[in-house]
Amino acid sequence: MAKNKGVTACNGLDDYMTRVTDGKHVFFVDEPESLGGGDKKASPTDYLLGALASCTAITMRMYAQRKEWKPGTIKVHASFAPVMTPEGVQQRIRKEVSFEKELSGEQVKRLLEIGERCPVSKMLNAEVPMEMERVAWTTESK
Repeated sequence: MAKNKGVTACNGLDDYMTRVTDGKHVFFVDEPESLGGGDKKASPTDYLLGALASCTAITMRMYAQRKEWKPGTIKVHASFAPVMTPEGVQQRIRKEVSFEKELSGEQVKRLLEIGERCPVSKMLNAEVPMEMERVAWTTESK
């Protein structure tokens, strides 16, 4: 996996509207009105699900291209789904995959297996540890 330099998120001018950059690309995040945001952009959760769905589709596309399979458009829908467990209701992520073109059962099975190996799936399944620290504000922080 390529080294990721990370992203920086800044807000404070328009409630929850947040500018995110990786140093080259910029996108914006907001919260829905029900949570006090302006609902002007997708929510952080939507971006997380979007990262998962797109990474899954891209990984399957790369594999299909190497095998010279022709799935047509690959569509991945990712959503949170409540599931009853012995510990109570828990949120699970559900991915639904469809292919525009007809594939054999074995091809579909293999593409679904490969889709679970995308970097974002691996990261979410591994429960990557996180740490937070406060750093001094500098002119580069803006």
